[in-house]
Amino acid sequence: MQPPTTSSARGRGRPVGADSEVTRRRILTAAREVIAESGYAATTFQQIAVRAGVSRPTLHYYFGTLERIYDVLLTEAHGALTACIGEARLRSAPREQLAVFLSAVHRLCVDDPVAMRFLVAARLERSRHAAGRGAAQTLVTAVGEFYDAVVGDAAQRGDLASDADARAVADMLSALFWGMGFHAAFVNHDVEASAVARQWEKVLRSGLLARPLAVQTEA
Repeated sequence: MQPPTTSSARGRGRPVGADSEVTRRRILTAAREVIAESGYAATTFQQIAVRAGVSRPTLHYYFGTLERIYDVLLTEAHGALTACIGEARLRSAPREQLAVFLSAVHRLCVDDPVAMRFLVAARLERSRHAAGRGAAQTLVTAVGEFYDAVVGDAAQRGDLASDADARAVADMLSALFWGMGFHAAFVNHDVEASAVARQWEKVLRSGLLARPLAVQTEA
């Protein structure tokens, strides 16, 4: 009897002699790019296969469904984001935590240009599609809880004005983060995030304007 050939012994769609982890990583990278560009709902297996340079059977060998790919990508994005948060939380002063967090996110985006676009795309998709909703929510929750903690620290240290609404301040910071990310990822790709972060720190330190606005009252 002839021994079984290599092709009959391997799993369905598995490329001959390919490094399994390299192929898997290539698929995930391609999927993240396509999702960041087109959104999850418009992404297909065929688009991912073409971008990754693999066959459809190979893609199905590694990932049975598009939802599974998305879940893995969201988990990885959450890990990268929480690493930035963890770096910031090592600082004691709230202002330093804010600056370090923005700096860490900026480095992440320099090293990985698709990172912020994918994060923002996931944030937008969260409210529109059931797929990945729970995993995408962890991204939103992580950012929200970070700013809640920073504002709480500021209040305890007396850095927050006594009449400030801590909940509103935390929500404002979260909105600024996602808004700046959307602007950098989808509106103006040339935006200098570090310059925006520096200006943001100045606003937190001394306010938006050098002098308060004169309020005009009716005669």
